Amino acid sequence: MDNKSKKTKKRATIRPLIFIPMAFVLISLIVFAPMFFKGYSSLKSKVHDMQSVLAMSSADISVSDDYFKKCAEDTMPVNKQALSAGYKVAEIECDNAAIGCNVYYGINRVSKRSGAAMSSDSAMFGDGGCVIIDGDASTYFKALENVEKGDVFTVTTPNEVYTYTVKQIMTAEKYDKKKGDCLVLSTDGSHKAFAHQNAEKLYVVAMLDCEEAE
Repeated sequence: MDNKSKKTKKRATIRPLIFIPMAFVLISLIVFAPMFFKGYSSLKSKVHDMQSVLAMSSADISVSDDYFKKCAEDTMPVNKQALSAGYKVAEIECDNAAIGCNVYYGINRVSKRSGAAMSSDSAMFGDGGCVIIDGDASTYFKALENVEKGDVFTVTTPNEVYTYTVKQIMTAEKYDKKKGDCLVLSTDGSHKAFAHQNAEKLYVVAMLDCEEAE
């Protein structure tokens, strides 16, 4: 057999070897492509579901009083299930300490830039539980350190006005009281820069209808 015939036979042998892997790739694409797109669609749906329940970043939050106004027009209480971060839930003031601001749902920088922030773990006003509100010591809760026992906080909701009398003032790392119809206000323990990084906070505990704080 001459050299030319040998080369022709060699090329004929190589070509099938090349086409066999390509055939497997094409078959794999035909078989697995629908499974991939189905899996991708399912994954995309799960990601969207997770995004709906994960905490929003500050960039996703903006304060709004639209829902508060609607509740006021209908003379109905704020429904916690209808709230989103940044929704106005009340107005709070204490004349003796010169405190007065709106209260927004969710403790975050946006809510605290615009007023005070109600914890998502808080009871709602009128529910008979502990209402937890936090604020910045450099802005709306700057005068919280001037509050004294016996001072009165007035809270205005869309359908009711509540008054709370201050019974307890303390500085601590944490306040765990959750009993009674109370209002717990907190802020940084200092006005100094980066005070929010300090674990100690100032807590003011006020009780509805003069209930005693334990």
